[in-house]
Amino acid sequence: VDAKACKCTAYSRRAMLRASLLLLSARSAYAQPMAGDKCTFDATAGEPFEFGATFDVSASNKQTWVAQAVILKQYNEALNDDGEVIGWQENVVYADPEMKIVFYPTTGTAEEPFEAVHDCGAGVIEKDRETCQDVAEGSTITIPPTTGAGATQPLCYNIKFATTKLTSVFHLVTTNVDSVAIFAEHDPTEFERGGIGGIHYLMDVDTSAMGDDAALVALGAATPIEPVFQDGVDNAPEKEKPWGLAIGSSFLVNACTLIGVIFLAPAIKKFADKNPTTIFALANAFAAGALLAAAFYLMLYEATHLITDPVDTAKSETDADGEKTWSVESKEAGRSAWWGTMILLGFISANILETLVQAAVSKTSMGSKPDEEDVKPEVAPTTASLTTKVRVLCGILLGDFMHNLVDGIFIGAAFVGCNETVGWTIVAATIYHELAQEVSDYLVLTDPMQGNLKPFTALGLNFISGLSVVLGAIIVVGADPGDNANGRLLAFGGGVYVQIAATECFGRVNNTVKTMEMRVGTILAFAFGATAIGLVLLDHEHCVPDGGGHAH
Repeated sequence: VDAKACKCTAYSRRAMLRASLLLLSARSAYAQPMAGDKCTFDATAGEPFEFGATFDVSASNKQTWVAQAVILKQYNEALNDDGEVIGWQENVVYADPEMKIVFYPTTGTAEEPFEAVHDCGAGVIEKDRETCQDVAEGSTITIPPTTGAGATQPLCYNIKFATTKLTSVFHLVTTNVDSVAIFAEHDPTEFERGGIGGIHYLMDVDTSAMGDDAALVALGAATPIEPVFQDGVDNAPEKEKPWGLAIGSSFLVNACTLIGVIFLAPAIKKFADKNPTTIFALANAFAAGALLAAAFYLMLYEATHLITDPVDTAKSETDADGEKTWSVESKEAGRSAWWGTMILLGFISANILETLVQAAVSKTSMGSKPDEEDVKPEVAPTTASLTTKVRVLCGILLGDFMHNLVDGIFIGAAFVGCNETVGWTIVAATIYHELAQEVSDYLVLTDPMQGNLKPFTALGLNFISGLSVVLGAIIVVGADPGDNANGRLLAFGGGVYVQIAATECFGRVNNTVKTMEMRVGTILAFAFGATAIGLVLLDHEHCVPDGGGHAH
């Protein structure tokens, strides 16, 4: 069946449904026409709203509409009283400072009641903002029924969010209204902060008589009201998976496996042969600084924004006077346990992986036949024995495959769970340490006494084993594991990076550096690597649940 034809058929069916319902508007139980018995809107530019859905509000007569902001670090060019530029400052910023919204009562929450009022709701919300009724934060919106006694036609409201508060609330009164269609200028999930302290946009609780702190606690304990039927609005933004970014950046990382090609240039080969210790030490010191900066500046801290389970629970108690008080039972210990455990697992994972690889290599080596060098130890060997080659090749190539697979998972998790800034920063840190690692691998693979491979053979095998970084990114982006899983992956990755930097990269530095000049040089290389990653904090956005971000 042609998918496009199915889509067209679905739209045609819905158009026919709307038309038939409007023709029967005078008699239909669903019909709730506007003044003049006409429900029309200008459809040439598409739907005049991004969000349209029905909600069941029969459980109570009062609800709360919620919008949340984030803290953005913004540069203010204005001058202060001393005539100096104010500069960077933290501001409360909503996805939009105001939003048009229409509450239209319906006779049910299915598709048919929604379609019966669709054109009426669209006709109301497409009005100019100036004609809508402004509603300040903390105000009350009464939603009267559109049929029966006291029926009035719905209004276009322009709700304005408080620029000094992280959470804006609007109190709804739905007496004699059991279900309602809501048409909004923006998708209300754009105003959900998510994570710890995040609140759904429509909550079944009355906070009109509460202070700000009590209202936040009550909202955290209340039942969210989810949409029953949601309109497939054509102009509603869809969240796209970062396939291109994750896969493209992974190939950049894998390109590092070809770094050994530079040693084919006679001048570079001559310099490397003359100064192997200097190149090796400076490259590893630089990589250590970049990895530790990525771990502590980004991965470990950002993981705390995404690991939100277990969530805090709110409890209410009623005193002798019948007044209800709220308190919050913190589950921070559980979140900290997940965070710390994943870091420790990441730190020890390299040792576990090396143990498994060595076990596999030892089994392979035991099954190989001894060659002449093993039989005649009195002859000084000039090339690696078969046993040595098997051990070296399996250890490096299999180890690189697993290591790069994990790198790909981290990169995918950063792009999916955070944002492009964090994703590219982790890519940069990965490239830094991969360059140092792959130089070492190439020298070992081509060393006659270890891998004993020809240069192009070594480069080809290294490139193939490194393709696992692309596989890791594909797995995470395709699976889309969710915010908590992404946060745990980032914590795990931070532990891995700390281990690589502190024990492997700097271990090599300490084992090779012997002079004062080289120690100073490696310290400067470390600082340079850390600074290269740390600069991202100047315009950094936090990871927040649902793949969003707000500036730091």
